[in-house]
Amino acid sequence: MTSPSLRLETDFLPMLGPVNRRRFLEGSTRATYPAGVVAIRPGGLPAAFLLESGLARAYWNLPDGRQATIAFVHPNELTGGAAIVGNSPWAFMQVITESTLTALDMKLVRDLVKSEIEVAAAVSKHLALRMRQAHRLIAIRSLGNIRERLAYDLLDRAGRHQLDQGKLQVRATQGDLADSIGSSREVMSRALRDFRGAGLVETTPGLILIQKPAHLAEIVRAFVI
Repeated sequence: MTSPSLRLETDFLPMLGPVNRRRFLEGSTRATYPAGVVAIRPGGLPAAFLLESGLARAYWNLPDGRQATIAFVHPNELTGGAAIVGNSPWAFMQVITESTLTALDMKLVRDLVKSEIEVAAAVSKHLALRMRQAHRLIAIRSLGNIRERLAYDLLDRAGRHQLDQGKLQVRATQGDLADSIGSSREVMSRALRDFRGAGLVETTPGLILIQKPAHLAEIVRAFVI
């Protein structure tokens, strides 16, 4: 699991003092989204959220349906920092598990960024951390250990399947997974067996049910570059 220090590094509100923390949340609204919903779509009004609980996935896709996961969003993290500074990315945010999000008042938050150095610094740090997380997801595919690579691959595949079929599961053989993460079938099978023993997944021939996506996301998050 991820160390407390790594989790705190990405928690947004502790970057602000009590006064600016209160001002940052003024005018915000809270909503709970069921698993599988796309909460943010490109091309809409600029939006930024704090994830209060749950797990989300940010991704890009192409017209032909191909997708690339660019971030997993954890509780207490900010998403939409680029929109706050006026450059909304062409990205979607999918709710992996039922999640509660706090939608920020964009005008108020943008005014705070312009007037309060502490808030501007916090948003800048958030964006730098998002870049680091994107680098982590790129690097984990080749530099992560077997558990980390498999956890990422399962979450990425299951997220795409959830959008299409509404279920957080993976349809793939063990050979498919071994090829995808660049490992032997035997080594991958041991890692998958460990995940099954820990209750993270359930398996039947050709099908893997994701039971604890947040735990898999923590394995990915623990990868350090």
